[in-house]
Amino acid sequence: MLETGLTESPLYIEYAPMLEHLGLQIVEINQFNRKDGVHVLLTILAKEVDTTVDHCADVYRLLFPRLQLAMREADLHLEVSTPGLERNFKDQAEFALFEGRRVRIYDTGRSTWVSGIIGQQSDEGVMLSEVFIEGQPDKIEEMNMKHSAIQKAKLDYRWEDRRHGN
Repeated sequence: MLETGLTESPLYIEYAPMLEHLGLQIVEINQFNRKDGVHVLLTILAKEVDTTVDHCADVYRLLFPRLQLAMREADLHLEVSTPGLERNFKDQAEFALFEGRRVRIYDTGRSTWVSGIIGQQSDEGVMLSEVFIEGQPDKIEEMNMKHSAIQKAKLDYRWEDRRHGN
């Protein structure tokens, strides 16, 4: 079962509006207090374009001084990264962030993997289109997947799903 607390995290509440102005969204943000200092891990997603290392550098330069002031820690480590091609979802909010992309979901009701393109999300579940169920040859046009039936989810990158200049 996926978590539901991303948008309620104090770090998310503090820094998401700043990143919105850059056209970026927070996918994941975590703080770890260790004996060698504070580690903040941040995963970002660009809204209109592919997320690049330049986006990560911009976010680092924007947030690092603010985090230093807020945490008053001399040993602050900030890591900013992209979600990657086959990201494992950790929070239900990620379905809205990755709308329009293909996802692989382990369906506990069917005890198998389901692959589809993320559509609209509601409190009860997520709508998938162009759905393939593992072990079945036929494509299903649309399927509503309840959050309670989702054990695992991850991005399912397929070259065929991307628009290319050819």
